[in-house]
Amino acid sequence: MRLLPLTQRYTDWLTRSLLEDPARNSYLLALVRARGSADISGPTGTLYGVFDDDGPLAAYWLGGSIVAVGATPHTNKPIATLLNARGRWSTSFIGDASWVLDLTAQLRWGEPRGVRPEQPLLVYEREPAVLAHPGVRVGEVSDLGAVFGASVEMFTEEVGFSPIEDGEREYRSRVRSLLDSGSTLLVLSDRGPDGQPIRRWPATRSIPQVIFKADLGIRSPYAVQVQGVWTHPDFRGRGIASAGMAAVSAHAQQHVAPTVSLYANSYNAAALRVYEKAGYVQRGTFATVMY
Repeated sequence: MRLLPLTQRYTDWLTRSLLEDPARNSYLLALVRARGSADISGPTGTLYGVFDDDGPLAAYWLGGSIVAVGATPHTNKPIATLLNARGRWSTSFIGDASWVLDLTAQLRWGEPRGVRPEQPLLVYEREPAVLAHPGVRVGEVSDLGAVFGASVEMFTEEVGFSPIEDGEREYRSRVRSLLDSGSTLLVLSDRGPDGQPIRRWPATRSIPQVIFKADLGIRSPYAVQVQGVWTHPDFRGRGIASAGMAAVSAHAQQHVAPTVSLYANSYNAAALRVYEKAGYVQRGTFATVMY
């Protein structure tokens, strides 16, 4: 096998491969759509192909995240050799558990920062069992104060460490960018579930608080991946999350792309129940390994 950066010549092959399963390949579909080519190499990363004598077998994006299409334990071998030669950097391996766990087991990078070995890949395919929440709307930049606090809390709960432990500038810019592009959907309220004024948390300087949010984090005309789903703890167990996800998913399918997906941790039984009620069906198993 040979390992080479992909060139424009392989754009059609790559696009066909990605479109075989848009939900599974949403990240690379968005990347290739944005660049208009399989020839992607620069400071943020490089898109490599693994070849045999008959042509390309798999493609791997090596950057801030490492994702792949067509990857197998067989095609992982030259990638592992390259990664071990380069040495450890801050990145996350995300994709089918079959290749992610095999590839990271071959690395000589020391202990990862976090491992999520079983994450159901869920696709919005069924009629929701709940009505869509009527209060869900597209967030605006003016909502940044409330949304930033909720986003920090969501990330910390999900990943296990704060995204602003080394400073908040980069993460605040990310949250603002999602709002600016119309990619955050939310429900705001100035009242708690008991009708009394809501407590000023997690956005301590905001009177209205986010009680539900979700981000259309990865998007192309083919697929959109929902990320950053969060419900205020005071409102959990009241059906807001499933109704909110039903509204978010319908909006994404109508306005962004026909395929709407997400992945969640297998141990988060409450979240999996929410997604099932909102119309999601499991179509695979992802894993995430963070360095």
